[in-house]
Amino acid sequence: MPESLIIDNLHASGTTSASAPLPVLTGVSLSVQPGEFVALIGGSGSGKTITAMSAMQLLPPQLAVTSGSIRLGKLELTLATENQLNQMRGGRMGMLFQQPKRMFNPRMTIGAHLREPLRLHGKLRGHAAEAQVISLLAEVGLPDPAWCAKAYPHQLSGGMAQRAMTAVALAGQPDILIADEPTSALDKSLEGQILSLIDSQRRDRGLGVLYITHNIATVAAFADRIFVMKNGRIIESGPTAQVLSNPQSDETKHLLNASSLSASSTGHTSTNAPKVLTVDGASKAFRMGRGRKKAVLSNVSLSLHRGEILGILGQSGSGKSTLARSIVGLEELDSGHITHTSGGNGSESAAVGPKVQLVFQEPHDSFDPRMKLRTSLEAPLLRHTKITAADRRERVERVTNEVGLDSRLLDHRPGQCSGGQLQRMAIARALLLEPDVLICDEATSALDALSQRRILDLLLRLHKERGLSLMIISHDMAIIQHMCNRVAVIFEGQLVELAATDEFFKTPRHAHSQELVAVSAPLWPLPNIGYGQLPAPNVL
Repeated sequence: MPESLIIDNLHASGTTSASAPLPVLTGVSLSVQPGEFVALIGGSGSGKTITAMSAMQLLPPQLAVTSGSIRLGKLELTLATENQLNQMRGGRMGMLFQQPKRMFNPRMTIGAHLREPLRLHGKLRGHAAEAQVISLLAEVGLPDPAWCAKAYPHQLSGGMAQRAMTAVALAGQPDILIADEPTSALDKSLEGQILSLIDSQRRDRGLGVLYITHNIATVAAFADRIFVMKNGRIIESGPTAQVLSNPQSDETKHLLNASSLSASSTGHTSTNAPKVLTVDGASKAFRMGRGRKKAVLSNVSLSLHRGEILGILGQSGSGKSTLARSIVGLEELDSGHITHTSGGNGSESAAVGPKVQLVFQEPHDSFDPRMKLRTSLEAPLLRHTKITAADRRERVERVTNEVGLDSRLLDHRPGQCSGGQLQRMAIARALLLEPDVLICDEATSALDALSQRRILDLLLRLHKERGLSLMIISHDMAIIQHMCNRVAVIFEGQLVELAATDEFFKTPRHAHSQELVAVSAPLWPLPNIGYGQLPAPNVL
């Protein structure tokens, strides 16, 4: 018989060597019944992930539950022994983490990660376990399950890693599944597939789901109830239809407004404008052992014009991130070449240099966890400029404020920041050298809707004021339509379509493009609250 999860009046606080304990959760109460889909929604830093980690009893050392109750069936988790918790984790309660690559053991294959819960909680071994590994990987939409089972985490794209983590979380047949932003790295088609899989599990066998997200539109069609968090508190809750149609709190209204992006007025950049970046015949294959290779880019050619915003669309694993990494020299092409024309002035160079900057998809992997953020942001200025220490400090703090963060965060380490805060820091670092070209690889996928809107508005402002050329790599069709002049579609490593944005969305030509446009419509018609301007950033 499936069991329920009940969190009652939960309080948690954080401690540092420099200050007294600070509250991070205050009186949080919610429940997930068997077969129920509960959505926990809020901006970055609101306390959603800490609530999830409290339920799993996996809080980091600097955080602790100070009072309240967390019960899974009859088991009080705050008083459970380590042996009881180990039996519960991955068995009675599974969790999908926000940053899957950070949670995988880099020395274990994906298949080995899956065999562990199958052995411990399903008593499966040998051929039965191997068959179930392949079945689970196929069920979450991975195109080559046999290869993925033998692959290591670093060999997967962000979206592929998230799907593999979904398979691991479901392998132990849990009663409760806690899903922390499980589809933020996935395109709409795969997002719908994962949500439908979770939904079928809860309908078929009574799985209870606590789904954590910053995007109300993601779960509107699936959730039975919605809880809205801000500053470590539940500020609104109720049945989904009630919360969506009649939101009571300002935060909920702002989240609803920010979930809808309209087409931008960026206009069309003339193809006669000078080219600032050219990719010619780019091909790349990864070695998979025993002489096997997996092609990830095949003869891709495209160009970016001065002042243009070019969108790169494609499913996870299509080669988008490999293309971005190749442009900035982090991957060596097997064939083809990439050239940068500085400022569109005709000075062409095969080495793109500091004037082409990349904002990575996974911000936690972009920073040294041992260094304060100020040190990480000053590093490119030390290497590429000769400005004084005072000027470095001023520029770092100015750009930090420009992306909606308080400069006090610069004295924190990466592990002390939420995913959204850290992604904004990654964008700030990329802007410090005032690049001609900024490549954003899913740069807003970790952000809540409010922060995402601010970052997109910031990028549009920089584009207009400085003629900044942007390459926006995303699976989010709304972002592409809102931001871009042209759209390039990559499918299985090949460029299959390149068109003006309005033309692409009206009459996509390639079959894969047509599929992407078809699934981009929202699952639920979100109301237009008409609440006005976005609020000031919640900087800390």
